[in-house]
Amino acid sequence: MQEIKLFKIKDHTWITNTDILRTLEQVGAHTCKILCMHTELSFGMPNPELKRSELLKVLFDTIMELGVPTVCVPTFTFSFCNDELYDVKNSSSKMGALNEYIRKLNIATRSVDPLMSFALVGNDRGLVEDIGHHSAGAHSTFDNLHHRNGVKFLFFGARLAECFTYIHYVEEREAVPYRYNREFTGTIVNDDKTYQDTYTLFVRFANVIPLANAKYEMFLLEKNLLKKIPCGDSSIACIDEPTAYETIAGNLQTDIDYFLDQPHPRNNLDPTFKPHKMIAL
Repeated sequence: MQEIKLFKIKDHTWITNTDILRTLEQVGAHTCKILCMHTELSFGMPNPELKRSELLKVLFDTIMELGVPTVCVPTFTFSFCNDELYDVKNSSSKMGALNEYIRKLNIATRSVDPLMSFALVGNDRGLVEDIGHHSAGAHSTFDNLHHRNGVKFLFFGARLAECFTYIHYVEEREAVPYRYNREFTGTIVNDDKTYQDTYTLFVRFANVIPLANAKYEMFLLEKNLLKKIPCGDSSIACIDEPTAYETIAGNLQTDIDYFLDQPHPRNNLDPTFKPHKMIAL
């Protein structure tokens, strides 16, 4: 692999694709069958000599050097929540530039989920093709990941505390009282088909305040359950799916309010939901 300068960091040195590959291997991202990635290009200032598309291609190719059979990324749109139609091929996502790059690849497969879609490159297309109508519950991509072997979550320049949507899947499985199932109906465009459909999302009651700090990430680091290594001005971290599920569920069983900023109201939970530019659950 030819070494390419990608990001200039605060001390004016460069982060290269070989630096990133080495860090990915150090956190164990190569020792899995399925790698589910959350990404943010926070490693430093992008090399101005590279076009944005060139930078994204080098990053994608570097991840592919790991040899993981299946790589998937969230490409959530929350289209129906925002009173928008969902076009499987064309609806863009706000889940990061690299995720959007992967979504647009000819080799990528995207799920027909108008709320929380995923894009996948690799062998196990059933992760995104064999799904139901509950975006964060039974038969979702999250549920499929939970029932596969050899799954890891990668935080590629992204902070776990800000993007780990898998927590909400475990909250649904644990039936936390501060969220409820809400149906959303809208229009889906899938190739030459246009149709109406209804999907369910496990949304938060309006008067419940989500956790706004890194408490869970610090818990994982203190117990050496999350491998996290600095990379440029940011970091790369990795955790296996069983550990993630068990620790999320375990903390909820110990303290039902663990993933909230303050205890949820025991009475008068507010189910008000107004369509807005929703980008997170």
